[in-house]
Amino acid sequence: MKRVSPPGKGPALRVPVSNLEPGVCELEGDVARYVQRVHRLRPGARLRLFDPLLALEADAELLEDAGGAARCQIFAVQPSAYRALPIVLLQALAKGEKPELSIREATALGVERIVFVESERVVVKLEPERRATRRTRWQRVAVEAARQCGRGNLPALQGPLPLLDVLAQSTEAQRLLLAAEGEPLFSELDSWRADQTLALLIGPEGGLSGSEARSAAEHGFHPVSLGRTTLRTELAGVAALGALVAFAAWRAIGGA
Repeated sequence: MKRVSPPGKGPALRVPVSNLEPGVCELEGDVARYVQRVHRLRPGARLRLFDPLLALEADAELLEDAGGAARCQIFAVQPSAYRALPIVLLQALAKGEKPELSIREATALGVERIVFVESERVVVKLEPERRATRRTRWQRVAVEAARQCGRGNLPALQGPLPLLDVLAQSTEAQRLLLAAEGEPLFSELDSWRADQTLALLIGPEGGLSGSEARSAAEHGFHPVSLGRTTLRTELAGVAALGALVAFAAWRAIGGA
């Protein structure tokens, strides 16, 4: 049986909500089931509610059941203290659940924005009617990742967009392309300053085509490498982001 921390003790359960404001609130749908059935919280239990779209947070307390509803008292609402890292992930669209993996891990690692791109070697093409459904799913994945990692906001999610369009619109001060023949990643980070945003471009399986790689170079993207090991596209993105997060922590770049 799942143990429940007594009121006022232990970490409060983080629960995502919409339109967070002080007062009495009734949790609905999946959120109510998550609180009552999954965690079996009882009246008096502490909650930490957060609105990932508005980047707001508040402490709350679960109230007496009212006909099975999950009602809680929300106390002072405050802006989330979480600050995303100034990193933009430009990730080639992959098949299956790989985009969700990229969203989940990039959200947890603290990136500011995630843009899925379509390149010549991308094998997945989303029809317009599927894009809306997929984006709804992606948003849910980001919310759940934010809940688990303690993040109080969400990265901006964009795409899929044509790669050449994304390259032409890139204005980040630091622009990197993960490539097997690139220079070691850390050797390209010496000039990364705290007030600068960094864009990281991860190509599809098999990499970018020659013309795409030349276009990336023309738009200021420098090829960098994680070493001699060949990684799948979704793992390459996570590994590179992990290295960037570690470097950013060392140099006190962004985040909170």
